[in-house]
Amino acid sequence: MELESKHILVVDDEISIAEILSQFLRKKGYKITTASSGDAALGIIHATDIDLVISDIKMPGMSGVDLLKVIKLERPEIQVLMTTGFPTLDTAIEALKLGAVDYLTKPFHLEEIGEKVKRAFSNRKMEEENLLFSRLVSLHEVTKILSLTRELDDLHKKFLDFCIKMVKADGGALFFTTADGKLSPALFQGVWTQRTFWLNRHIYSSSLWVANSEEPLVIEQGQSPLPGGVHPIPPEVSSLIALPLKTPSRTIGVLNLARLPGKERFSSLDLEIINVLSSQASISIENVRLYYNIHDNYLKTIRAFALAVEAKDEYTHGHSENVMKYTVILAKHMGLSDAEIEHVKYAGLLHDIGKIGISEAILNKAAKLTDGEFSEIKKHPELGARIISDVPFLKSLVPMVLHHHEFYNGLGYPNGISGEVIPFGARILSVSDAFEAMTSNRPYRKSLPREVAFKILFDEKGKQFDPQIVDAFLDVMQKEGNIGV
Repeated sequence: MELESKHILVVDDEISIAEILSQFLRKKGYKITTASSGDAALGIIHATDIDLVISDIKMPGMSGVDLLKVIKLERPEIQVLMTTGFPTLDTAIEALKLGAVDYLTKPFHLEEIGEKVKRAFSNRKMEEENLLFSRLVSLHEVTKILSLTRELDDLHKKFLDFCIKMVKADGGALFFTTADGKLSPALFQGVWTQRTFWLNRHIYSSSLWVANSEEPLVIEQGQSPLPGGVHPIPPEVSSLIALPLKTPSRTIGVLNLARLPGKERFSSLDLEIINVLSSQASISIENVRLYYNIHDNYLKTIRAFALAVEAKDEYTHGHSENVMKYTVILAKHMGLSDAEIEHVKYAGLLHDIGKIGISEAILNKAAKLTDGEFSEIKKHPELGARIISDVPFLKSLVPMVLHHHEFYNGLGYPNGISGEVIPFGARILSVSDAFEAMTSNRPYRKSLPREVAFKILFDEKGKQFDPQIVDAFLDVMQKEGNIGV
């Protein structure tokens, strides 16, 4: 900071002392404003950017100590030097405890004042550097948390919450750019949670300007002039930051942060910190959006495969979707991880994909299948595994699709494996698939009542099905409010 930009406020009810100090400090290159009382000084501080206050302790009305308390509450970044006579030395020491950077005893030497002013500004610079360092350390931890968050709503909430805390704002809002180029509110936190507040033209005009210009905007109460199209901020806000959320390729939205009246204004350091955090968060948001787009396309591809199979068999329409629902309920109940749940979910959709290679005449036959026809049906797990093994993002589902008709006692197909050798996901699929098949209409029989299907599952524990998984399935179906055994 150059001397010319350093603004000192001299506060003393003795006009002659204030004038002597002012003349001396102006010669040193500082910008000087004077006030003869604490109340007058506060008015100047609220309306002007002040870097240092030199205040007498003993003044009529508001004392210098009272003034110091208000400054440290409302504008803690302002350095304060106290002046005092010898009889009030104890008061000077009290002032130091309250946050004054130093004090001068009257009568004082002007050169001593010059040194203490210089030291006060050095102290401020050191404080800013320490604050910046602590915030950068916090920023590093915050960006790590944001980069590991995969749920979009959770990411938005964490980002806005971190921003509010980092700069001690009283509230904030996130706006995102829609596909048609409009700015849409997504989340509000803090004091102002009403949609109408953030969409009021006095706030929203700032967001629109930032979205269009792709430049940050900091507005103070009563500030003039303002950029074209931007309205003054409302009286319930003292200071506002509106910042573009930019990725390397585009602007995805706008962040708003605001402070209540009586709070210190947002500083250039606040803006710098939020700018860094927003840059990192914008990339995280864009990455999560990309992940969800890929995820959606992935799911659409899997559903298309499942529908291709069900199109051949009029009796199994919706079978794969229902099996998927059962596998997800069961997998969650058994405490599987999110990744494992996702795998069994998609395996549930694709478990019968191999039937696409089976004759429709066999699939839709109303009479009992011959041994030869049943042998054809038994090929579908291997056919399905072969089909999806050539699709990179489906390879992890191969073991579940291949072995979902294995029996726990080893009498199933295609490989006749048993017990724990059967992949766990395949054992979940086996129970879910059997229950859905039993409770649905088939060309050769009508659907069984649920009570009957539950009893068959129970009776087949340790034979066709893994006992642990059957117990879990029956338990969760009862807890879900379904008909019990």
